[in-house]
Amino acid sequence: MRRPSSLLALLVLFFGGCNDSPATAVVEGTITFDAQPLANATVMFQPLDGSRGSAGTTDALGKYALRFTPTEMGAVPGEHAVTIQTVPGDPDPENPVKELLPAKYHSATELKATLKKGRQTVDFDLKP
Repeated sequence: MRRPSSLLALLVLFFGGCNDSPATAVVEGTITFDAQPLANATVMFQPLDGSRGSAGTTDALGKYALRFTPTEMGAVPGEHAVTIQTVPGDPDPENPVKELLPAKYHSATELKATLKKGRQTVDFDLKP
């Protein structure tokens, strides 16, 4: 039963004005930390205008691709604050995990990116 509703949602997106979708910047890239690929990190792009953000997770090679929704890749074009973290958003007080990255990459991020419509690569070479 779930499949027809998913198909219907895709058809509505496709025929309902996919050109009106704000997620027209397809973004992928590689994140390294201290010259090594950063695996299993969460990267989030938050538009400075307050619109919906996008996120992705790095693989073993530090590569990521942004998702705007569970079914749509990309991000809103424009200026973004970028956060990268290695610890999941909700810490477990019984099993604390230490964040590997300095705060300047997540809670006090200094990272920014300007996205344009179309496909682009945005890499980050993070330093300790």
